[in-house]
Amino acid sequence: MSSRDDLAVVRRLYAGFAARDTAAIGAVLHPEVRVYQAGELPWAGTYEGPAGVQAFLGALLGHVDPEVEVVDLFAAGDAVVQVGRSRGRAHATGRTFDASEVHVFRVRDGLVVRFEAFVDVAEFRRALEPVSPAARAR
Repeated sequence: MSSRDDLAVVRRLYAGFAARDTAAIGAVLHPEVRVYQAGELPWAGTYEGPAGVQAFLGALLGHVDPEVEVVDLFAAGDAVVQVGRSRGRAHATGRTFDASEVHVFRVRDGLVVRFEAFVDVAEFRRALEPVSPAARAR
């Protein structure tokens, strides 16, 4: 496949995520897909296989309601890289976030086989962590 084809696969993945369409997401996942989320976040870690992707999305969407803005998407050797922003609200606190992010994808046989997410962890943690009563009193 060409870089152009790999970019199209990743665009379909983002379209599926934006629509919260699990069938569309699953349609572009390789059976051996691995997801890695960096940082100390409730959904961080490594997830394997389509069931792992569902677990990752469940953990992510169980804590936050994000919308991804793709600022740039480009091929870099055998990778597809997305530079963008994730904006939304944390469920538990109601606080909003606006976090920078970089996603790195590997595509094999027309399907996403690896997805690595690197985000502004501090921004997500600020939105996720409850405000203490003492801090609210200030």
